[in-house]
Amino acid sequence: MPQTATLRFDLDLRESLGHRLQPDGIVVQEDKNLLLAQEMASELDASNADDAAYLAIVAQRPVPAGHFLLLRRREGTSFWTYQAVVHDFDMTPTCRPGDVRRSLAAIGQDAAVRGFHHLAIEPLGTFRSSGLTLEEMVDALDEAAVELSVNLAAPLRLTLLLEDIAKVEQVSHLLRSRVLRRASRRLRTEDGEAVVVEVCQGAARLHYRFVPGSLSGYIVTRIDQVA
Repeated sequence: MPQTATLRFDLDLRESLGHRLQPDGIVVQEDKNLLLAQEMASELDASNADDAAYLAIVAQRPVPAGHFLLLRRREGTSFWTYQAVVHDFDMTPTCRPGDVRRSLAAIGQDAAVRGFHHLAIEPLGTFRSSGLTLEEMVDALDEAAVELSVNLAAPLRLTLLLEDIAKVEQVSHLLRSRVLRRASRRLRTEDGEAVVVEVCQGAARLHYRFVPGSLSGYIVTRIDQVA
């Protein structure tokens, strides 16, 4: 039976978080020694099972790159926090694209199990001048979106949060260019307006529809398996 679960990958401004965007979780970047969010551990309650599990992992640092940690929703916040372990500050550059892909794909799978439908994402792997380039970051996030789309069992939305409209426009262009380069064919919808881009990924056929509006990213639907 064809799978119809969709993955939406769109873009927005960082300032929209907590206002027009109310995601189930936010994905922040972290390094293997958890240096970017050390203050978070000081707020945890060791008597809580979720916090105790987190603290046990922290005690065994370093955390392997490509993994993630999850902080439960704190009082006064509306979302959970995923820490994507994608940096190693002992390396130059500090991040490898494959670690971003693996971490985000694993986070997306975990979010689906927990019944989350929307994750907001920082630009994972970028850190001053020592991390990934913008192009490398976009490629890694798109690869994670492909992996999630192939195995998706329920609808999921990923929103990449960017600093300003110029970055949104640049990333939108990079995403579209990447999808079109991978396309095996292009179709027209029944109304003849929207273009559907088909991408074959292993045994799966993925249909991409660019969300109306030039800055909104795309929606992916897995159609069926290639015969």
